[in-house]
Amino acid sequence: MSEDNLKGPNGEDVLSSVRHDAAVASTNRFYEDHAVEYFSWTFGAQTQFVLDRFLSHLPAKASISGRDLKFFLSRGHCALGIDASTALVQMAAQHSGAPCEVARIESISYEDRFDGIWACASLLHLPRDAFRPALRCLNRALKRGGTLFMAVQEGQGEAILPDGRLYVYYSEDDIRKSLDAAGLAVDELWTSQNSAKAVHQPVWINVIATAR
Repeated sequence: MSEDNLKGPNGEDVLSSVRHDAAVASTNRFYEDHAVEYFSWTFGAQTQFVLDRFLSHLPAKASISGRDLKFFLSRGHCALGIDASTALVQMAAQHSGAPCEVARIESISYEDRFDGIWACASLLHLPRDAFRPALRCLNRALKRGGTLFMAVQEGQGEAILPDGRLYVYYSEDDIRKSLDAAGLAVDELWTSQNSAKAVHQPVWINVIATAR
């Protein structure tokens, strides 16, 4: 299959390269304009099994950054929410009661702060050339021996969906090499799908890695 007719996991046309500045801006606009809709859509996501798998790598009363703030707090951990969308940060803080801040994941400046970072579908909108720098930022933010969970979609190339969002796809080999280059050691890697019944269901690459 040539790069000119690649298809993404949702059946969208995939490009070998896209205008990243415009794509990042349109992705940001989507989450600001559709914050309520997106929050409602993802609120009931079934992630219990993966959350428990992630937490099994952490100490009791860990310091965690991640999306599922209320769950982490209910398990006795300290949690901080970070998102690039002001609207979603406000909703997350109101829903969870946890502190939340507006920041892009590739520009966070924490060092040796967290026992764990939960980056579920947080990295798939980054331009490809920003992916490894973002992983290095996350590695610096983790305590040595801390745990990162991340999930991205499997595939080739990049796509801008009709709603304006940028999606960047990876192979398992891409992920392993990128994590190693960022100073993170892979502990577990597995693939999953949200629902076997759905058409054009994306395959997710899930990873638990340790900060070296």
